[in-house]
Amino acid sequence: MTTELHIATFNAENFSLLLDRDDYTREDLDALPLDDYRAMNTSIYNPNKDRRKIARIARIIQKEDFDIVGLCEIGGMETLEAFNRIYLDGEYIPLLHEENSKRGIFVGALVKKGVFRHVTAKNMGNDFSRNLLRLRVQTRQDYLDIFMVHLKSQRGDDYGIDERAQEIGRLASLVGKKRTIVMGDFNGIAIRTQNQFEFEPLLELPLTDVLAAVGIPPGQRHTHYYFGNGTHFSQLDYMFCTHDIHIMDASVIEEAVPRNREERYNLPSDHLFLRARIEIESEDI
Repeated sequence: MTTELHIATFNAENFSLLLDRDDYTREDLDALPLDDYRAMNTSIYNPNKDRRKIARIARIIQKEDFDIVGLCEIGGMETLEAFNRIYLDGEYIPLLHEENSKRGIFVGALVKKGVFRHVTAKNMGNDFSRNLLRLRVQTRQDYLDIFMVHLKSQRGDDYGIDERAQEIGRLASLVGKKRTIVMGDFNGIAIRTQNQFEFEPLLELPLTDVLAAVGIPPGQRHTHYYFGNGTHFSQLDYMFCTHDIHIMDASVIEEAVPRNREERYNLPSDHLFLRARIEIESEDI
C-alpha cells in the first residue's frame, strides 16, 4: 500500500497578522479601514502584511489543497493561527516554535486536518539563526520526517558563509537515510554541479532534488525574485527527498513574472511556492 501526499514550501516574506481580538471573520477583517488594521501591530520591523497579499497566499494553498505547507518568515504562532482561522477556514493544524530568530520571523508549518493519524513538531536546538522545525507525520502504517529550514542569509561581511556552513553541517548530521524530506529557504544555490561550496555536506547525502527528479533544467528553476543591481531570478528554495520517496510531480507556482521592482512589490512575496506530489510505500513502524 502507498500513500500520496501533496506538499509545499514557501517563504511568505515578513508575514505578520497580529489582531486586537480573536473573533474576526474574513468579512470583518476585510471591512476594517487600513489605518485601523495597521494600528493593531505597531512594530516598525514586522508590521501586519498587506491583506491582499495574505489573501493571495491563502488562495494558492486552498486551490492546491496541500497536505503539508512549510512556511518561512512567519511572525509567530499568533500570526499562523489567525491566518489559518480567518483565511483557511481552520482546515489546517498550525505548528511553530518561537525560538532562535532575532528578527521575530520563524519557520512554521500547516498540516491538513484529518490526513494524518499523528503529528509532532519539534524545534531542533539553538544551532541555527532561525528555528529548524522537524515534523513527524503518521498515517496508516506510514511515517515521514520533514525538516523545515530557513538558513542564514547572505548578509554580513562574509555573506553569512561561515554561519551558513555551520548550519548546513549540523542539518546534514540530523537528516535520516529514509522517509525524510528537507525543504525551505536555503539562502544560496544548492543545485548539484552549480552549488555553492558550503552546501557540499548536504548534497553528499542520498537526497533527490524534486525539480531535478522531474527533469526541469537548472536554468529554468527559480523561486526568488530580486531587483538590485539588475534583475536576479534564482533558486533559493529547495525540497530534497530520500531515495525511498517517489517524486510523482513537482513544480514552482509562478502566477505572474515581475518586470521591475514595483511589480515585484505587488506580489505576495519575493519567493514562490515550491510544490511536489510524492508517494511513500507502507511499512511497519
